Amino acid sequence: MWCCQQILQWIIATANAHQALPSLIFLSEVSQGGGALAEYLGSAGGYRARYIAAGDRNDNASPCSFIVMWQEELNPEIEIVGVSQRRPMVRVRLRDLTVGGVHIIANSDKAPEEIFGDITELHTEPNPAVLIGDMNFPWTRLDKAQPGDSQSLEDEIADLYDWEPVHPRLQATFGKVSETGGFRTQILDYLWKSEDISRIDAMPPFPGYNQWTMIDHAPIAYRIHLNDEDELMSDGEDEMGDDAAGASAP
Repeated sequence: MWCCQQILQWIIATANAHQALPSLIFLSEVSQGGGALAEYLGSAGGYRARYIAAGDRNDNASPCSFIVMWQEELNPEIEIVGVSQRRPMVRVRLRDLTVGGVHIIANSDKAPEEIFGDITELHTEPNPAVLIGDMNFPWTRLDKAQPGDSQSLEDEIADLYDWEPVHPRLQATFGKVSETGGFRTQILDYLWKSEDISRIDAMPPFPGYNQWTMIDHAPIAYRIHLNDEDELMSDGEDEMGDDAAGASAP
């Protein structure tokens, strides 16, 4: 129940800060009680929620499991893809946009292959697309060539697909150091976008958010603009969101 209350408080605070309800919400690493949690969240006014269970190699609940929430009128097409090859991706198709939600493998040497595979999958979508989630590959390594490769991950994806990463405009994620129990800072949560999305505004869920020791990854609100004339939010909502982001951006 505490978890349910925290999530609903996050949604309410985000809506109040940006004067708009989030259209689509991904919750990742939901490995226990996901069905009951989704049922509770789906009772929130105006939203529906679905628990996306994924099994690990022993068919136990995987930390790759998700909950997807959406505004009722959106009626998205939701599907898990890539289960047999790698950690799964939740693909959510809306009318004008496809969103992939991921929790990439927690191995920075193997993570680039999964990120590359998910973008390859999304690149075939007829709609503009984004990939969102815990990439488990530090932002600082995106522009550096990996051992044995002549190109960085960022350059390879740009050359093949013309996709690019979007900085979350937040302080670094706090990751736990198992040996000491302390924290280290890395930016692991960010977004990739296809070329036909003109702009992404990344912002904290609400100004001043910094509860990194409670939730060790970054809840980020993204406003997605398909092009300059066809935005996913009104001009008024956009201006309010920009003001909120500017007040708290590092």
